[in-house]
Amino acid sequence: MAKKYNNFRVGGSPHNVNEDYAVWTNDLLTRVIASKTVIQPGKGTHGHKLIDSDVVYVITNGRGTMEVIEYMNSDEGHGSDPSYGVEHKDSYELTSGDVVLVQSGDYCKVINDSDHDQLTYLRIFDRGGWRK
Repeated sequence: MAKKYNNFRVGGSPHNVNEDYAVWTNDLLTRVIASKTVIQPGKGTHGHKLIDSDVVYVITNGRGTMEVIEYMNSDEGHGSDPSYGVEHKDSYELTSGDVVLVQSGDYCKVINDSDHDQLTYLRIFDRGGWRK
């Protein structure tokens, strides 16, 4: 059996762990990467700007907020350089079952709004945006 099928579940040892959240990543495919993030109650991710990658977020457990910033240095308002200013900034409520699409060039941060429950989501993105 091929290695990718032996590691189909995004699990095993976390790729990144800190007191706020943990990330498990499956990077065995050529074009697509899948990861799972678990955010502790009342905590959030550090946030990051997507470079060379659109991302699909699938909320699987919990509730929270996603902060998104679109930058102005392209016609569509999705640029990679924040020095050009903010085109649009917003936040969106998240709950289990939500699917959120975030475009390359945008900044996003996820916050767990619960005081008791973990927030879990899957991210599916193209390899161009992978940062180890």
